[in-house]
Amino acid sequence: MQTTSPFSDTFPCRHTVQVQGEEGVINIPFDAVAAYHGHGALAMLAVTYMGMHGALARLPGDLPRRNELSVLSGHPGPGVRDAFEFITRAATRGCYQVDTALPWARYSQDGSRSYSFVLTCREQSVRAVLRAGVLPPAFFQLLSSRRQEDAEPFRLLRRQLAHQMLDAEPEALFDYTVSDVEVPLPA
Repeated sequence: MQTTSPFSDTFPCRHTVQVQGEEGVINIPFDAVAAYHGHGALAMLAVTYMGMHGALARLPGDLPRRNELSVLSGHPGPGVRDAFEFITRAATRGCYQVDTALPWARYSQDGSRSYSFVLTCREQSVRAVLRAGVLPPAFFQLLSSRRQEDAEPFRLLRRQLAHQMLDAEPEALFDYTVSDVEVPLPA
């Protein structure tokens, strides 16, 4: 029996996220993360994947061990959560926190979330802040729309943005700050 991809097209990405697993390097291509997530929040899935690619590269030392990574996210959405979970297993391990009050990158019309995260490994942290303009105004307008006729345009925009994010360099999407002091997770 022939199987087909759950997507009508693929999501080519020249980057592959890598973490150190229990028995060696784990290569995590975007298509695997997308298959785990599904179709719902592809733009945020892609932007978080690319943000993690850049953040992991900035942690000092060897390739970070997956079981030593913790995440503080300013965004509660499913695409964001699923990207972090697939890469780090932080939610499963109890090392994933959401704090929508983080002060950086508050781009949504209602200001209800932050488009930023802090990745911590041992005593080093990388803060990743989505750059202004990466997500266009139409994204936020459609995100806040409750009109049925906006559902399909928003779905198409999220898919288009996912392709754009995956074609970009992480530094074009995020500003990164590395700190030697561990950022504490909220209680």
